[in-house]
Amino acid sequence: MRYTIVGFGDSITEAVIQMPNENKRWLNILKHKLEDAFSEDEFSVINAGVGGNSDREKIARLEKDVLIHDPDFVLLEFGGNNSDPNNPARLVSLTEAGQCLEKVKKSVDAKTQIIVITFPPLIEEQHAYYGHALFQANGGLEASIEKFRELSRDFAKANNLSLIDFGYELKAKMKIDGGNVYILPDGVHLTEKGNQELAKSVFLKLKDKILK
Repeated sequence: MRYTIVGFGDSITEAVIQMPNENKRWLNILKHKLEDAFSEDEFSVINAGVGGNSDREKIARLEKDVLIHDPDFVLLEFGGNNSDPNNPARLVSLTEAGQCLEKVKKSVDAKTQIIVITFPPLIEEQHAYYGHALFQANGGLEASIEKFRELSRDFAKANNLSLIDFGYELKAKMKIDGGNVYILPDGVHLTEKGNQELAKSVFLKLKDKILK
């Protein structure tokens, strides 16, 4: 059987920051894991991540980057880049972000299964926007992003969609191993180990679905 999988998100999905070796990016790791586990099947894994995209900007390219591929699975990584302090016109409210999630659900084919992935943890003091007044008013960077993670969790629950709570999972690992094992010194993007962890979480979820 042939499966088409689209990763739809921002720079976390794109995974090019300090990751020149394509084989170390999580979607490519995922593809290799699936091919090894299901050698009789074919897997087309498409990276529809664009660095810096807000949820509004992702939705603007939904048709040409996702729907055109008629995917069996969409790995939906939303919730980042919605609070650009340098460009108020790019700000995306929680209400609009929820509408963006719903737009994906309503637009995909009935056969398409959506897997929701929450945004990874930030290392706040290493982030370029650390201490910015926009985020301080909302309890800080991490607290601001957590609102969008919670939105993704609620969206998955309300629509009976599979959820990979990567924000929660990785935060727990970071407390044990240290933040920069998984997050680059920019405070947001994934290291090689972080990419491996995300690939593993998604693989385990997809493996269960393919085996059904």
